[in-house]
Amino acid sequence: MVLNMKMARIGAGLTQAQVAEKMGIHVQTYAKMENDPELVTIKDAKNFSKIVGVEWTQIFFGNNSN
Repeated sequence: MVLNMKMARIGAGLTQAQVAEKMGIHVQTYAKMENDPELVTIKDAKNFSKIVGVEWTQIFFGNNSN
């Protein structure tokens, strides 16, 4: 099953603000990533996956991340 960023974040029981803080970015930047996953770099995708505890290949980040 492939999750989107919001599903993975909610599944981990985290808010956008909590994920943004853990990623070291502003919450508005994270919200933009969640709304437009093609903005996510491979580095950010891997960091995000560690935070939410889901393998990064199981999260849909958009066509540019695969």
